[in-house]
Amino acid sequence: MVEGADSSLTTDREQKLPAYGRAGIAEVWIVNLVNLTIEIYREPHFNGYGAKTILCAGDQARPLAFLDVAVDLSELLKP
Repeated sequence: MVEGADSSLTTDREQKLPAYGRAGIAEVWIVNLVNLTIEIYREPHFNGYGAKTILCAGDQARPLAFLDVAVDLSELLKP
């Protein structure tokens, strides 16, 4: 699941993440357009997610479903 967030950042974190965790969605990425970062949430549970990683331009992310794929965040987070 990928969410793009600027003005919806609080809603995405406080309302959507717990719902996604309860639904058992294995991984959620929030593209934080305010800070130009990507927040990756993994390890779903009833209240949300157990693991959170924040990446920025220059980093690479690997989706759990496609570990052989590397996403270059410099391309994704161009201002």
